[in-house]
Amino acid sequence: MKLEFWLDYLSPICYLQHKSLETLFDNYIFKDLELLYRSYEMIPYFEPEQDCSFDVILSKHHVISIEEARKILPEIHPDIKPVPVCDAHRLSHLAKKEDCAFLFNKNVFKAFYEENKDISDHEVLKSIAVESGLDINHVEEVLASDQYLNAVESNRENAILKGIFELPHMRIDGKIRLNGYHPYKALLQQLARASAQYTKNEYCEGENCEK
Repeated sequence: MKLEFWLDYLSPICYLQHKSLETLFDNYIFKDLELLYRSYEMIPYFEPEQDCSFDVILSKHHVISIEEARKILPEIHPDIKPVPVCDAHRLSHLAKKEDCAFLFNKNVFKAFYEENKDISDHEVLKSIAVESGLDINHVEEVLASDQYLNAVESNRENAILKGIFELPHMRIDGKIRLNGYHPYKALLQQLARASAQYTKNEYCEGENCEK
């Protein structure tokens, strides 16, 4: 079974959706599920203006007013500013090739939204990539070139051809389309509907554990 996830690091809602996936995988072990990440830059070749903010980004992407964007914007660190994310997307394709995409994407979102780090900075990206299990030499090769740029662009183009225009977006086996944010229990229901095999995992958070 295949779960595809189209995302952009500039989307706070994609960050929340990834947190939902993390909780899902903390709680359940799936025997036949393949998670595939797809790059989708909301604004290709984005270069922020000095006064650019996340509500401006969301209003452009969702084609809504600034006021409407502020209503759907989750709470994020007040000092976080939008930054170019193409290099992070390019490295995500290297992570996919090296079979550590889940951890890489988790660490990118964490660095940006929880630690207020500049994920357009190459030194920050190198640190995230190595922490995620990538070889530093391969990482530096990608950052020093335009490697995987075509993959980033084609992921977005293919998504549009499939009728995907808003993020986050997930699809199960190319049939069940999940637009917008879905909490982990809703994801579990959709996967069960698609007959994914899973078992309850022992999950601990602090002093609280459940089996």
